[in-house]
Amino acid sequence: MHKIIKFFISFLLALCLFMTFPTVFAKYVIEDIHTVAKLDIDRCKPKITLTDIVTSNSGYSTYANKKHTISGHIKITEKNIIRNDFSLDNIKILVSDKVIDPYFKTFSLVSDDGTEKVYEFSFTNTTTDGSLVIFIPKSVVEDKSGQVNDETHLFTGIYIDNTPPVATFNEIASIDNKSKAEISANETIRPLSGWNISDDYKVLTKEFNNYVSYSLPIVDWAENSSEVLIDIKNATNIILQYGSSDDYSRQTLVSSGSISSPNTISSNSICKTEAIFFKLGGNIPSSSLQARCYVYTHWGNGTSTSCYYSELMYYHGYNPWFDYNSRNNTLYKGNVFTQLGGTGVNYSRNITSSLYIPPDIASKYLYGISGIQFKLNNSPDLSVVYQVYVKGKAWIKAVSDGEEAFYDHTMPISAFRINIVPKSEKHRLIDYWNKDV
Repeated sequence: MHKIIKFFISFLLALCLFMTFPTVFAKYVIEDIHTVAKLDIDRCKPKITLTDIVTSNSGYSTYANKKHTISGHIKITEKNIIRNDFSLDNIKILVSDKVIDPYFKTFSLVSDDGTEKVYEFSFTNTTTDGSLVIFIPKSVVEDKSGQVNDETHLFTGIYIDNTPPVATFNEIASIDNKSKAEISANETIRPLSGWNISDDYKVLTKEFNNYVSYSLPIVDWAENSSEVLIDIKNATNIILQYGSSDDYSRQTLVSSGSISSPNTISSNSICKTEAIFFKLGGNIPSSSLQARCYVYTHWGNGTSTSCYYSELMYYHGYNPWFDYNSRNNTLYKGNVFTQLGGTGVNYSRNITSSLYIPPDIASKYLYGISGIQFKLNNSPDLSVVYQVYVKGKAWIKAVSDGEEAFYDHTMPISAFRINIVPKSEKHRLIDYWNKDV
């Protein structure tokens, strides 16, 4: 019994020593490592994103119509692809939730680093109106773990607009006998050089000094365009009057942009413009408008004669520049006008033996003014636009500010028209008149 008690006490002492000194030194260390499994866990689905997109619409890239090219890049992110059906057959282009059929100019894989595939695309002919969305259906791309991409709507931020704006014109009386043109559109439109635009980009306004009529292009942010007729009728801050004489019995007087001799266009008259009269009034000096002409005569270079009606001299070829202060004025229709050329250039008469025109030639009306030039002095914000009509050739290209309007110096004009406009509207009036060319 005492032996058992001694053994137990010895065991307890040994156990206490072991617990007091836990470090155990051994000569040999045995490692037993077992590899249970090697797992490559892929918890991410294939991801399809739109990295960038632009339009060919200059200045307003978030708007486009069917004429614009839309281009960009789409990225697929997945490194374990086992199936890739990403192609044009699996892409839908939506405008306002409606599937359209654009024309794809390009669609190709442009980079692939094993993790990301980048496709480049460009298309045009995006019809209808509304927000542009690229739709990618589910299960186009599959990875090794059997996961597929989600159904994806790629919102482009681009609005497709194929509807031209509708605009209306209104003339509003202004101070100093001017008129304000007001153009109201049914949608936002682009600013127009020379015009003021409202804060909501729907109303254009501009002041005019005198009567003028021409079409103004109105363009929305997607570059759809329409035209509105500017028709100023009540502005008299500048008064431009002019007329022509193609025969002593055929005289007309018109104003700002009207045709000098409409009867020579509408009828079969063979008469030619022999003399031109013009007068400038209103809130502008009368001498601001200067003009000269080229006179084609039967007698040729170096010859001159006088107007049968006013007795003012004119010359074959280029005549001097005249204005209201040049003393080349005449009484016409009860008012004083500046005159170019002169009547009687087609008369058969004996001025001198060398200036005789045979009656059979005179009756053909072959002679008269064949070229005109107009310009404004001290009027930096205004332009003068003019155009000539040649019988058998119709209207000739309109010109402005000192350029010569003519077809051929041997072919006198039958009619002409002139107008004074704000410089910003010069080319718009020229374009409008040139529709008759």
